[in-house]
Amino acid sequence: MNNTTISAKTPKNVTAFFVLTFVLSLPFYILSIFVQEMVVPSGLLITFVPMISALILTFRENGSDGAKKLIKRSFDFKKITRKIWYAPILFIMPIVSLAVLWILGFIGDAPTESVFPLGMAPILLIMFFFMALGEEVGWTGYAYDPMEERWNASRASIILGIIWATWHFPIYIFAGGRTLLWLAGQLLYMIGLRILLGWIYNNTGKSLFAAILFHAVSNVPVTVLPVLESPLGPVISAVLVIIIVVIITRVWDPQTLTQLTKKTEFIKKF
Repeated sequence: MNNTTISAKTPKNVTAFFVLTFVLSLPFYILSIFVQEMVVPSGLLITFVPMISALILTFRENGSDGAKKLIKRSFDFKKITRKIWYAPILFIMPIVSLAVLWILGFIGDAPTESVFPLGMAPILLIMFFFMALGEEVGWTGYAYDPMEERWNASRASIILGIIWATWHFPIYIFAGGRTLLWLAGQLLYMIGLRILLGWIYNNTGKSLFAAILFHAVSNVPVTVLPVLESPLGPVISAVLVIIIVVIITRVWDPQTLTQLTKKTEFIKKF
């Protein structure tokens, strides 16, 4: 399967997007430093900064029509013509989180309390969908495609993952209680997650909705299961995600994350 091209004009000023995103995030970083009670609200509100940056630049490049098209792509679920792709979108990360929780329990390091009760999962999914929309309109909808054109799918995902994690880290640090081991594990986890996002995005006809839904689903289990309350949680999560990424890049060409190797072409029938 070849990558599906984007109908709208592809934006090219990715560097400006990154700079603008970090600049617009500064007030939230500063507020988190001086007002501890604002760390959580800042962490929620900052998720919409990438979308704002992308819309500003898209409006400058393609006018209001371009900005509207970018927003409309958030609900382009019709691009997911092969419904089998809903399986990895909906189940990979919950399975990873359950596996992490089991491993933490096996080694005797499983925390007993999660951020939210399990019964809140449906409400959290809705909330995380709109938060993921705020992020992925920028990271995936604006930045990823020109990065993939310049490098390739895997390299673009890795570079974007590093930038994505760096953007998150100030809020993590200001929240307190995060060890260097936790932060290192989270960095690797987010890079791996970004590769999975690129894989899903490219194999669903470049559906921004698919990327948003996967991002949202990945956030639910880590808030209703206490997998990130242990310093080892992000490390184990990173190891499992990297294992999945290695398998994926054995089955799909790392250059495109869409073209199957000759040994795995039988997957096409599904």
